[in-house]
Amino acid sequence: MTLRLFPLHLGIWEGTYTRIQPDGTVSNTFRSRLTIRMPDDRTYQQVNEYFWDDGHYECHDFGTTYFNEQGELIFDNPRMVGKAWETQNSVVLTWSYRDRPDSQLYELINLIGDNKHRIRVWKWSCGDVFEGLTMIDERKVGEVSDIPDSFWTELPNKRFKGVSRSNL
Repeated sequence: MTLRLFPLHLGIWEGTYTRIQPDGTVSNTFRSRLTIRMPDDRTYQQVNEYFWDDGHYECHDFGTTYFNEQGELIFDNPRMVGKAWETQNSVVLTWSYRDRPDSQLYELINLIGDNKHRIRVWKWSCGDVFEGLTMIDERKVGEVSDIPDSFWTELPNKRFKGVSRSNL
């Protein structure tokens, strides 16, 4: 198994999520910091931290996920179930939220410019209802070597519990 794109997404990314309803109105905006590493060539770890202007903070740890023989990243954690894979120039994800079994999200991730800028789009649906888009604009602010070991050891104390504002 040879991964071409996933390794380019490792490190620390900061950006903004903007949720857009089907009628075009913006319903949610927040800042983000994603920390991503591959401890070895078969495992992947990602932590998403979200920040709202009113001070609300969420930390979502997706745990350790594994690549199958086809190079698909299979995730199955308390928050979601789905998979991700590489195409020619994009990483594609499909997933469902566990607390919304009829939900289906489709994500496309692309690196642009010098591979330190990435753009992402989520398409949301539930049953046969289109629920809108999330646009994500991120810049790479650190390499894997910039992630202190303490980040991973302190993570259990930061994990968010409850209904996430990011799903609104």
